[in-house]
Parts: sequence; structure tokens; C-alpha cells
Amino acid sequence: MYRAGVVLLLAAAACGQDDNVVVGGINSTSITPTIVFDNIQSVISGRVHLFDNKGVATGALAQVVIISDRPGLCNRLQQNHDYFRNPPEDYLALLLFLPANNHLGKFLPGRAGDEGTFSEVIGVKQVANASPPPDFTRPVAPFTSITTNDCLFFGQLCYIGLTDWSEEAGGEAVGNFNLFYAPPPQLTASTTIPFGGKFKSSVCTTLDGTLLP
Repeated sequence: MYRAGVVLLLAAAACGQDDNVVVGGINSTSITPTIVFDNIQSVISGRVHLFDNKGVATGALAQVVIISDRPGLCNRLQQNHDYFRNPPEDYLALLLFLPANNHLGKFLPGRAGDEGTFSEVIGVKQVANASPPPDFTRPVAPFTSITTNDCLFFGQLCYIGLTDWSEEAGGEAVGNFNLFYAPPPQLTASTTIPFGGKFKSSVCTTLDGTLLP
């Protein structure tokens, strides 16, 4: 069932008329909204420093592509560097992380030599706190890509493909992806979810400094 589903995802993505297509979806949960990228408003890319969960730079670099339903995402991230950890609004985002080596080709999560290749799907919604006083939070619970070896269980090759990469203003990144995602530990579900698609981003020259992943 999963194998047939992924084949259909890839076929739909390849046939899409737009430069940016994401095929796949996740049903809503108690802490995440329905995640369907049918209204893509921003696709940005850049080279960034990575941070640990305390906001301390790890020293690692990554090339990142971010697909979102929010318009003007580059400016939003410049104004809120902790946008993905302390969300000021509801949003959907798909983040693709690649080694910062300026190479093109297919990158496989978990493969030796492709260290740093992974992805997150984030859906944020406002959730009421369970205890008084009445208050609301926006939990961040990423669905995280599984490794290539785990993907082989479904008879699929999981990868992020890159055919063009630039970091200059006005430049772009072009590629595609075929990935499976595991649910966050906050949820009890164990089902992995396939997403496939293609992208053509605009360089966000101020992306570095955003707290990622």
C-alpha cells in the first residue's frame, strides 16, 4: 500500500505545472493541524548555522530549503529568529536540510557521505492549555524524515535531489524529494507518512541566524 502510494505521489509531483509541488498529507492531531501543502506561499533557501535545543550554535552548517504556506517568510524569519521554536502564528512548513558542500545530486538520509541530510514537516496551530488560567500555546512537534535504510522497508529510495544551488541574491535552488516521515514523540501514532515533491526556491540572504533545526 505504501509503495503504490509513493509511486502516485511522485507521478503527481512530476506532472504538476508549478515549480513548487508537495504531494502528501497528515491528518490533524491534538497538537498539530491538518498538514497539506495546497497553498504554497513561500519557498526560500540559504546556508545557515545550526543550533541545539538551547539555542547555542553547534558549529555545523547546512544548506536549507523551506517550503511554507506563509507569504513573505524570509522577512518573517528576519524579524523572528525563533519562528520555528516559538511560533508567533499558525503555519505549515517543510524543511529540507542538506550538507553545506555546494554539491549537486541525490542526497540520502543516513547514507555515509551524506551526513546532515534530513527533513522536518511542521504544522503549528493554537492549542488551549489543559489547566487554568485559560491560555493558549502553539506546540512545535516536527515530523522527522526516516533514514534511507528504513525507507527500503517500504520498497522506496528516500532522497533529496538538488540540480541547482545558489546563495547569491536573486539566485535559486532547484530540486525534488521523496521522503517518509515519522511522527513526533508527543504523539502515540507509529505510522510513517510519505511526502514527495519538487521545488524552485528564492535565496533568502538573511536566513542565517534563524534557530534551526
